[in-house]
Amino acid sequence: MKKNKKPVFFIAAALIMLALLGGYTTWNYADPVNTCAGCHEVSPSHATWLQSAHAGVRCIDCHGTALSSGLHSLKEKSAMVITHLFDDRRNMDIRLTEEQMLDVVFRCAVCHRAEHAGWQESGHALTYREVFMDAEHNAAEKPYADCLRCHGMFYEGDVHTLMSLEGEPGEWHMKDEKQAERPAITCLSCHEIHSPNPVSHRKTPADSSSLSDKAPYTALYVRADRIHLRTDLLTPVTMMQGDSVIPASVDPATLLCLQCHAPNSSHKAGSSDDRTPLGIHAGKSCLDCHSAHSMRTPRMHPPVHTH
Repeated sequence: MKKNKKPVFFIAAALIMLALLGGYTTWNYADPVNTCAGCHEVSPSHATWLQSAHAGVRCIDCHGTALSSGLHSLKEKSAMVITHLFDDRRNMDIRLTEEQMLDVVFRCAVCHRAEHAGWQESGHALTYREVFMDAEHNAAEKPYADCLRCHGMFYEGDVHTLMSLEGEPGEWHMKDEKQAERPAITCLSCHEIHSPNPVSHRKTPADSSSLSDKAPYTALYVRADRIHLRTDLLTPVTMMQGDSVIPASVDPATLLCLQCHAPNSSHKAGSSDDRTPLGIHAGKSCLDCHSAHSMRTPRMHPPVHTH
């Protein structure tokens, strides 16, 4: 009489699955110096993470796991393993795709709820559709490559893969409807998660009156080079009003804002999308008047309470 081998097979399969799941769970919760940082592509990011404000946050809290996004993340992580096993790519320059970046930004909001809420009510929360299908703006200026420098820093194509620009402005349309509803300016446009901010060097409220000095460094994402530049290291730009040089703040927040809210090549205040403070506000930081994420101006215009 033949024995039924099915129960043995299922028990063995279950034990193998439990072992794999247990091993993967252990991997995710282990010290990254023994896991993630052992990979030659990840070790530079691990080194900067150790010096960042997020040094106490686990890798998986921002990047997720192979199971955090269902089949999508499982397929992505499996492709990474296959690439290393069979393609032997020794690439030190790993970059997030826009879709991966949006996954990270979604996780930013889990901890930074107030900042995310402020961003949502600001003008920076606009979508690709709102930027590139603005009929009034399109009638005045046709979208071109440099638009993506500020509005779509992480987009992987160019303005012609993003939208059709054939015919008159009223005939232009977005080619990818999924892309149309994605945010054009996200957290990682102005923040680098691994930006150095050692605990021993962080300032306290008593150290400075400038809000930007009390927070981790902001960092401008440069689309052309696909890197972040710390804003406290950016070069100030000389701004002109007529023939006179305008006193300008050189704090990191203002240097960051002026990368997009900038004048044209003449450096004339008020040209292009410039927002340089003038008059009695000349020399002030943007954050002296604006809240960092909502862009509201509570310091200038406090709310009026009625009874």
